[in-house]
This record gives sequence, structure tokens and C-alpha cells, in this order.
Amino acid sequence: RNNPVSARIELEQAVMISPNHLAAHYNLGLVYREFGFMGEARDEFQKVLELDPANVKAQLQIGYTYQEEGFFDDARLTFERAREMDFTDPEPIRALEDLAGFERQARERSANAMERSFQTLPSSSLLGPSGIPQPQASGKGALLQAGALLLQEFLARRAQTQSQTTSETKSS
Repeated sequence: RNNPVSARIELEQAVMISPNHLAAHYNLGLVYREFGFMGEARDEFQKVLELDPANVKAQLQIGYTYQEEGFFDDARLTFERAREMDFTDPEPIRALEDLAGFERQARERSANAMERSFQTLPSSSLLGPSGIPQPQASGKGALLQAGALLLQEFLARRAQTQSQTTSETKSS
């Protein structure tokens, strides 16, 4: 009976049958969060807030989804809203304190990964526009690096095309 897949199915059916069932939306949000479906989880917690605008727990859960995705500014704003909803509840304060620790750890991991990428830079790495080797990236870094290289290539080709067009216009 503790199967998260069957819990998800049952809760999805419950909110279809009874769209104003606060506990079903909240628990479905928890299940979605457990599965890693953060957007869907936020939607469910938002529905809880629509039904009960003073629900600090739902507000906190929205913040936790942002925190887990690394959207620390959004998490902070959400936790601060939760604190404003109930100044006597210690959980929003704890969440804000924990968030500071998560941010610090993320910065340290990022700095360590950057340092490792420069230390393990292969001699055949890509050369940047100034001839300086660029680190090989992975994940989002690779996408950013690829995007930057594509942009450089596009701008270089556009400049070349414009130069050719100007030359052809002058010779005509």
C-alpha cells in the first residue's frame, strides 16, 4: 500500500473526482516532488494555496521544490512569503537558514568543478577566440559553451557575408 506509483494514481483520481480536496492536492504534490516532477508538484501546492491561502505548509513545499532545482532566489522569496503568512511558525525560518547552507554548498561544488575542469584540461581542448584553451564542459556548461561557439561562428559568418555583399555592391 506504500507504493508511490499507486499513491500517485489514487491521488490523481481523487483530485479528478473532488477538485477541491485540499489534502489530496497536497499529498499529490508530495508524491510528484518525490518523483522529481517539481513543476507538477508546485502546481498542486499552488492549488492548495488557492483553496487555503494561509496554508504555510504548501507555501514551504513550493519553496522546497525551487530549492531542489537550484532556483535559490525563488526559494528564498517563497520561504519569506511563508514566514509572512505565519510569523510564529519556526519552519519558514529554518527553511531560510537551510537554504543559505544549500547555496553555499552549491557555490563550493561549482567552484570545485570549475577548478577540476581546468586541472584536467586536455591538450587538445578547444581554443577560444584569443587562442586560449577553453575547458571541456558537460551538462549545462556544455550547452552554454556550445551556444557561445555557435554565436561566435554565426557572427563571423554574418560579418563575412556583409563584407562580401558590400564588395559586390561597390563593384556593381
